[in-house]
Amino acid sequence: MSLLENVFAGGKQVTLDNVLENREWRSNLQGQLEEKHPQETILAIKLNIPGAIKNSPALKQLFTAGWRTFMARLTFWPVRYIKVLKDRVTGPEGFLVVAGPITEVKKEAIRFEQHFFLGRLFDIDVMAENQEQYQLSRKDLGFSPRTCLVCDQDAKLCAQTEKHDLQELQTAVNDFYQEYFVKDPVIPAWDKREVVKSALFAFLAEASVTPKPGLVDPASTGSHDDMDIFSFIDSSIALEGYFGSCFEAGREFHGSDLKALLLKIRPSGIRAEEAMFIATEGVNTHKGAIFTVGIFLAAYGYASRNYQDPSLSFVLDVVAQMGSDLIKEELAKKTEHDQTAGQAQYEAYRFTGVRGEVAEGLVPLEKVGLPELRKSHGDTNVRLLNALMHLAANINDSTLIKRSKNPEIPRQMAAYSQKFFELGGANSEDGMAYLKQLDQDFIKENLSIGGAADYLILTALVGRLTGLI
Repeated sequence: MSLLENVFAGGKQVTLDNVLENREWRSNLQGQLEEKHPQETILAIKLNIPGAIKNSPALKQLFTAGWRTFMARLTFWPVRYIKVLKDRVTGPEGFLVVAGPITEVKKEAIRFEQHFFLGRLFDIDVMAENQEQYQLSRKDLGFSPRTCLVCDQDAKLCAQTEKHDLQELQTAVNDFYQEYFVKDPVIPAWDKREVVKSALFAFLAEASVTPKPGLVDPASTGSHDDMDIFSFIDSSIALEGYFGSCFEAGREFHGSDLKALLLKIRPSGIRAEEAMFIATEGVNTHKGAIFTVGIFLAAYGYASRNYQDPSLSFVLDVVAQMGSDLIKEELAKKTEHDQTAGQAQYEAYRFTGVRGEVAEGLVPLEKVGLPELRKSHGDTNVRLLNALMHLAANINDSTLIKRSKNPEIPRQMAAYSQKFFELGGANSEDGMAYLKQLDQDFIKENLSIGGAADYLILTALVGRLTGLI
């Protein structure tokens, strides 16, 4: 395993004392929870990782993905207590108290372990002080034994016979990470409620990230005198219904011509723009994102319509099929109405803009935004800033071109981005100082990277759906 592929990279080896101390700490906490909640069900959730390294940036990503997926399965029962500790050297852990019968909660935990792509990496203990069926096994509940990470046989038998060495087991863990996050990311088949929440998160996350060259953030209006952070909050909230309608349109679509799916959501897009303008009193905060995110959500709904977890490549192939006529029908044709920035740039420079990117399957999302989000370490603001600057360097940003009136400015933007990362990116003081100055320079020149911001929304959306954030 190379350093770039090794999920154990950046982790610290634990000692036997660490493991024993953590076991005692966990037992004490579980006992306290049982005593405080004698009639309810306690869950202790952790990763089952072989070897001396139990935590690392990549292992935290695995835990986050599984934790979010499992939490969505517990909506049947009230959650009385929740505690998540992702930074323990012995591995990320989470604790829950739910007001549900232990048998049903345990069944849900086993289904998660069996059916979620990463489920075999998780160990979920379910307990209750004063409920019967405390010690029910998988077999007692009608489930097959837990399967081995390597060979899909009974995990207990493989462990007892030491069938696989440590290298095999760690390689298997690494393979799970690669298959889920790297080679072709898997997107769980979420329900409408979770999809809408994820989309709203993505819109608000982009608005919250700071500092962004020329863009609105909580500290500045950037190069946009007609809007502020509250404009973006109002606009995002106004679009909640649109997120759900696009997703449902995809889930309910049964035709073979996916261009018809784009036509199906177009009226919803028009209404979403109207809702945005009403919420912002006539200011265009999210017109581009309404277009791209709506198409992505419809494509994701279609790709997951049988509640199968689609790969990102499948979703983006649907996106491309939906938008396959956009250049011919919307850019190449002359219009009697006012031109959009994209249409004007196509006529002047033959830049296909966001329509061309949709027709190609939103390649910068797959090849630039998501990989940078996955590889970048630090808090959410840092990771999203790094993703934003990589995106800004790799697209022909129609907003930036329109404001600068210079078709060559994407090259200059790439140079700005390169300098930012040479200084350490958002992880370093020098990188952040450079970005703050670049923001001021952009404001003076009335420049803005609105196209990159729209891609950041898509990146944050898929990051949320997959568990990267």
